[in-house]
Amino acid sequence: MLGAMLELQANMNQKIDTDWLAKRHAYLRAVLVEATEALEHYGWKWWKKQTPDMAQLRIEMIDIWHFVLSEYLLRAGGDKTAATQMLLAEWNAAAHVDFDGARYELNALDIRQQLELLAALAAVRRLCMPLVARLFAECALAPKALFRDYVSKNVLNHFRQDRGYKTGTYKKTWDGAEDNVHMAQILETLTVADAQLPAALYQALAGRYDTLHAAGKLA
Repeated sequence: MLGAMLELQANMNQKIDTDWLAKRHAYLRAVLVEATEALEHYGWKWWKKQTPDMAQLRIEMIDIWHFVLSEYLLRAGGDKTAATQMLLAEWNAAAHVDFDGARYELNALDIRQQLELLAALAAVRRLCMPLVARLFAECALAPKALFRDYVSKNVLNHFRQDRGYKTGTYKKTWDGAEDNVHMAQILETLTVADAQLPAALYQALAGRYDTLHAAGKLA
């Protein structure tokens, strides 16, 4: 599943920018921004009542995963096999981080502290895979769930690019609901094997979009 996700991510990066490897985009800056957004969804304000939005936090972690995969691909020079080996080796590394003169034991940190540490490390272009893995666990993103959620968002990103997202002609709202809602609905109906999931999702999404487009139901 990891190899499949790296392949999908490399294809997405290539679609957005054919020269993405040479340009070395700041994927960890994106992790920094997404981590702070995730913290907002979880809630951090001690002066008011806040209820963690775990569903939205899970979505943010999937977005972060796109950029984490991209960073590993960069570090491996685009070699997906090497990126897989690197990522797996670091996934199983020690569950602590030495940063700014202090040692952080990941198991002792709550979700807010984990997100803060993820953002801080990303700001100085560091990445701790055990920290990302712990956040996945906090969001109930076991490997199978991580794969399905990642694939659905990746396919949606591909679809958006193919239908004019970069040029501004794509419509994200279909029949009163955003495209990610339609994607989630479609995902719930598919029972195909993991290997067939990306193609099946794309085909079903395109079919729904074209049907609604023909009926004049795109916002």
